[in-house]
Amino acid sequence: MNSTPALIYNLDLDLARTFVAICESGNFSRAAEKVHRSASAISLQVKKLEGMVGRELFKRETRKVTLTEDGEVMLGYARRLLKLNDEAMSHFHAPTFSGTVRLGVPNDTGIIAAPEILKRFAQSHPHVDVDVHLGPTHNLRKRIANGEIDIAIFSFNQELDSQPPIHSEPLVWLGARHGTALDKRPLPLAMAEPGCYWRSIALKALDEADMNYRVSYTSEFCQAQIAAVRADLAIAPLPISVISDDLIHLGARHGLPELGEYRMTLAKRDGHGPIEEALAEHVVAGFRKIAERGMRVFA
Repeated sequence: MNSTPALIYNLDLDLARTFVAICESGNFSRAAEKVHRSASAISLQVKKLEGMVGRELFKRETRKVTLTEDGEVMLGYARRLLKLNDEAMSHFHAPTFSGTVRLGVPNDTGIIAAPEILKRFAQSHPHVDVDVHLGPTHNLRKRIANGEIDIAIFSFNQELDSQPPIHSEPLVWLGARHGTALDKRPLPLAMAEPGCYWRSIALKALDEADMNYRVSYTSEFCQAQIAAVRADLAIAPLPISVISDDLIHLGARHGLPELGEYRMTLAKRDGHGPIEEALAEHVVAGFRKIAERGMRVFA
């Protein structure tokens, strides 16, 4: 006796991309901007996707997007499908560049942002080697001007930089979850070395607020600052995107002054070519993803 095989549906990648955009942006309006559709159009796409899988993927709440258990499962599948699709299309459509490109990044950005950016670039341009040069912003400005590096990312300065920022996110005070460093006086701080933008902004804000503090830990790299905060030895001014389960955002309700925005810009060597342009596009896209994560944390 022959049995009819069960019908298997093909998941629409366009629906999957919209679904992931909603989850990552935190609401339908931002997702609509990201996928270049209207909010009503992506609502219809969600209904279509839920109809295909026969499950509700979102809890129907008015102010925030919350996934059901089935929605969380779908998010994992959708991300994997899109990653594989994008890798395949990049392989066949990306220009077959080869050679070496020199990228300069500040010490902190090199730890926080560069690994994911370089991973994506290596997947789409496997024949290009990237030499990464870490250093403070003032050194990177000199090196890009002298042609010693091809692309540089550094802190944006309105008086010096003609190009607009490629990234902006809140600079915030971070402390250990359930920690007590905030209650100590003088207030213990974990800071980057003198000359760091984050350090100057934070110390100026504390001085203006007439707060008693001491710089307890100083390091060239922000991972050392984060380690000191996690150990509850100090608090530190850091971009909001580095928040994790064991770090919390300290702010005005904790008696600390606001620090404002942290902005980054990108510069390219005079006479740069297509390889540099390709890496620059990946850098901008990578910071866009960081900003999206930051918005979800800050919401």
